[in-house]
Amino acid sequence: MAFKVHFTREEVTASAAHGELVADVMRRAGIELDEPCGGRGKCGKCAVLVNGERLLACQARIEEDVQVETFPPSNENAQILTSSTLSDGAVQDFHPMIEQKKIIVEKCPFGKSISDWERLVNAVQAATAKDGGSPLRKEAENGGSSLGKEAEDSVSTFGSFAQQPTVPGTAYAEQVPVNLRLASKVGPMASEYDGELWAVLCGNEILEIAPHRQEVYMAAFDIGTTTVAGFLLDGSDGRVCAEASCLNPQVKYGGDVISRANETLEHGGEAMAQCIREAVDELIGQMAAESLVEREQIYAVSIAGNTCMHHLFLNINVDSLVHAPYAPTISQKLILKAAQADLHIHPDGKLLMLPNIAGFVGADTVACLIATDLAEQKDWTLLIDIGTNGEMVLGKEHNMAACSTAAGPAFEGAGISCGMRGARGAISKVAWNADEERWEYETVGDAPPRGICGSGLLDLAAQLLESEQMDETGALEESDEIVVAPASEGEDGRPVILLQKDIRQLQLAKSAIASGVHLLAKKMGIEVDEISQVWLAGAFGSFMSPESACRIGLIPEELEGRVSAIGNAAGEGAKLALRDRRRWELAGKLAREADFLELATMREFQDMFVDELLFPERS
Repeated sequence: MAFKVHFTREEVTASAAHGELVADVMRRAGIELDEPCGGRGKCGKCAVLVNGERLLACQARIEEDVQVETFPPSNENAQILTSSTLSDGAVQDFHPMIEQKKIIVEKCPFGKSISDWERLVNAVQAATAKDGGSPLRKEAENGGSSLGKEAEDSVSTFGSFAQQPTVPGTAYAEQVPVNLRLASKVGPMASEYDGELWAVLCGNEILEIAPHRQEVYMAAFDIGTTTVAGFLLDGSDGRVCAEASCLNPQVKYGGDVISRANETLEHGGEAMAQCIREAVDELIGQMAAESLVEREQIYAVSIAGNTCMHHLFLNINVDSLVHAPYAPTISQKLILKAAQADLHIHPDGKLLMLPNIAGFVGADTVACLIATDLAEQKDWTLLIDIGTNGEMVLGKEHNMAACSTAAGPAFEGAGISCGMRGARGAISKVAWNADEERWEYETVGDAPPRGICGSGLLDLAAQLLESEQMDETGALEESDEIVVAPASEGEDGRPVILLQKDIRQLQLAKSAIASGVHLLAKKMGIEVDEISQVWLAGAFGSFMSPESACRIGLIPEELEGRVSAIGNAAGEGAKLALRDRRRWELAGKLAREADFLELATMREFQDMFVDELLFPERS
């Protein structure tokens, strides 16, 4: 028997079977569902009114015709960070992954039998030699660069046709992958244009030939657990032509990586991979349309993401990530065909997947490393990307250690009574007005308050400590409930509150991060106060108050004044991997170089975690 479900806000009516979950009906009707706990009934973010009764869509079942009123999703109009402080827009050291060479395809000598393809390869090889070999080799011969000799040596032969013998008919042509599509074009095109052609190259592969220089583009992506940011780059100078972003559609399978990994183990990874690939492909289309670029003019896509996002995008086994020793299935950098991931760019376009360091320190961290030059720093530098997972690297002068802490989704609103992402209406800054004994706040978009996001949560906790409304154990002094915004001010007439249990969630998250910092310092044999600078990567780090973070002990108090936000460093690194082949090669070196600290196996971590649950005392 089918029942009618009318969604009043959307003015949509759908049919439902007896006992079907409201959440499933919403998905089928195309109605957005905020479900960061993966439908386990724990986060409370999918609340709806069913015939006037407030229920969770992931738990409520249809047993009659009903009217369902949905609330605006907490991720509606979410702020997605694409910018970073690491670049002023200028592009330096441009040695792109996609190159173009003007070539002369010689005619086959009379009495010889040299294939069209071999003559094309020889033409590319000769053009590269005429240009003086790889531009990277030139730089090395002229004194090198800041990347170090090992990186220069590793890239000086990357895709360099000039390093190979130029004798026609040698076995070198067999080392260049044959492109059957192009092989069929060589003879007719060379004849028509007297052998004068242009070749588009990626490493030792020939991707395209044409009678004229081509307009070439590349696209870089930072795939986060919550958001996806994309950048379209001009292949001639590396400048950003367009940006686009969206929420990661995988959030419907859970707000954290473990929920998503478990989902794939239970139901397979095809749906998870398909939804993120479609999202990336759609962003490519948006950026191409905005820039009046044809998809076929895009020759390479680079992707940086944490290890789980990396594996889910490629639809490879994530079992090793959820079971000890929590190792990645694949860690090295990869160059694949973009078509293998259903990305609609040039038919022979490439997909570059940056390398992972460990099971929960992924390619996004490596991208941050190549964007910041952390390994080259002379003083101890701490890089932290605070999100659902807290990845961090401490190092200097190529002596680095990395770890990951399961901070949980509290900083992104999940698990907090009125928590939400940094979207319109989210309380993002909070201060206590002692004279009037009330809370003052700012919201994203200056809209009526709908909830509180991570930066606001940190401010609130810091202010509760400063005003002595909360002690160092996290216990609220006067009430188990703090009303930040009364119902009269809140959207839909609902107050924004903080409960005692919300403080406990925050303590768990802040303790995980702080413990990681202390243990990294111990691993490197230094005291925490020897860290000279702290770089906060990612959206949360850019919007939060460093003072509040230090006040509650999320970042050790002794580091206050040394903290700076660097924005979307992972996106910047993904762009650099395309703009500069040296950075692409350096990424593999840095991933191998970082010493990984597995906190989950350390008894010290458990002890440190308990200690760090307390907030810092101030006399």
